Amino acid sequence: MKLQTLSILLLTALLGLTACSEDVPLPEATPLQIPPETMKTLYAAKAGPFQVKQLRDQVLPAANSHRQLDFNLYYPTTGKNHPLVIFSHGNWSNKDSYDRLIEHWVSHGYVVIAPNHLDCCSMAQGIFNSVRYGQLGLIEARVEDFSVLLKALDKIAAMQPQLADKIDIEHIAMAGHSFGAFTATQLGGAAALDPDEGVYRAHLNPQISAVIALSNPGPMFDTITADSWLELQTPTLFSTGTWDIQPAFWPDWRDHLLAFETAKPGDKYALVIDGADHYLGNLICRLEREEPPQTDALAMVNITTTAFLDAYLKKKPEARDFISANHLGEVTGGFARLSQR
Repeated sequence: MKLQTLSILLLTALLGLTACSEDVPLPEATPLQIPPETMKTLYAAKAGPFQVKQLRDQVLPAANSHRQLDFNLYYPTTGKNHPLVIFSHGNWSNKDSYDRLIEHWVSHGYVVIAPNHLDCCSMAQGIFNSVRYGQLGLIEARVEDFSVLLKALDKIAAMQPQLADKIDIEHIAMAGHSFGAFTATQLGGAAALDPDEGVYRAHLNPQISAVIALSNPGPMFDTITADSWLELQTPTLFSTGTWDIQPAFWPDWRDHLLAFETAKPGDKYALVIDGADHYLGNLICRLEREEPPQTDALAMVNITTTAFLDAYLKKKPEARDFISANHLGEVTGGFARLSQR
């Protein structure tokens, strides 16, 4: 049997297993119960002072054998030298499915670039490219997308006159969700296993000052293993929720914390939100889901990620104090709790 045929059969079986898996019982979750006036006092709970501008469907032409990159660019309409965040979408998702998160960052003074990866945009395209390139191939292609973007920052800044002096290329964070979270951690020192060679492929980039990993995967397939994050050294914020469960991949929400528990200690944080699932209902990644939006969970993610970015890219002491003291856990009565190691 040809390798491609075998891969298609395996993927089809996996998808069938996913669709037919029994639901995992979800732990009881207590909703957020704090007064609105108290909520407003939390760090970066409200949108920031900057108006958000979007430039959608931008194109970085193919160069040096790398494919054309389609991306969205978000930036504050005023001010200069805003730190940069490059965002990696989840598997089969796309650059357009994270605006509720990205626009919050931009309103607080960040420029964000969000590209489409090879596995983007649909299950069919994701499966096709998984068969064509293999799991490791997709992982390496995602890292290469980031590498291309980082090398092309001057070219991107020159694409529109209003971008002049907007991007501070000395302060850069990588961020991502699910599969994209693993991609982001790779720039911070995490590594994927090459099963044919038996070696780990690392892509630590000294340009990166911080990493945000939303619903970072646990071990998957034969490329992301329990040892993948042992050399993760860049300051990193992980997040997950007690309903962040998928029977075929992560039957226990704590699987998303393996990276936090095994990475090099120091400047590592983990946000856990009571009752938050992989998509915050339908607010990120899978906007078409017929699930109630988890707006309180999104607020917790926005608050914590913005404080983390402010702490490590803007060096704001009050932001560092906020994430270090777990003030969020105290105010929310444990609805959202932040750990550090």
